[in-house]
Amino acid sequence: MAARSGEAGAAAPAGEAQDALGMRLKVALDRLADRRRPAGRDAVCCRGLTFNQWALLRTLCEEGGGAGLPMGALAARLGLTPSGATRCAGPLAERGLIERRLRPGDRRVCCLIPTLEGMALGHEITAECAAGDRALLDRLPAGDREAAVRAVERLAQEAGAIFLPPDPCCLPDYQENKESFS
Repeated sequence: MAARSGEAGAAAPAGEAQDALGMRLKVALDRLADRRRPAGRDAVCCRGLTFNQWALLRTLCEEGGGAGLPMGALAARLGLTPSGATRCAGPLAERGLIERRLRPGDRRVCCLIPTLEGMALGHEITAECAAGDRALLDRLPAGDREAAVRAVERLAQEAGAIFLPPDPCCLPDYQENKESFS
């Protein structure tokens, strides 16, 4: 008679094994994020930014060159409501880290663009955080480091395909203003 799942010595069905692997990944990523957060907090908060402001500035520095990113698309990318993105962008604009510009050809669309000062701050924070990540990599055997980075890069790429664009359907402001996310 075949052993059932849960009996000693029985192999778990493929679905259960995949669920367990997914849970292990979730726990590992949560632990990694929790342990990295204090270093990121120092790099970000000591420069007078909130984590949401840093996420917005970082995204603009990485992806918003040229014409910038439309406010609605940026809000969706960060999982914020349009009004949340506006509140997040305000202090950055006041500090001269970003600029708001109307999109040429469609003046209804507000785009955000990092300023030179914003780009410099973004690079400074990124470099500080990268130094901590390099220290983490240094704890791995030299032969494992490249593979570890490639695996994380691949997970990030696949996460983009699965989880983006986010659809924060539980946020009332999002549902009321869904058309403004474009």
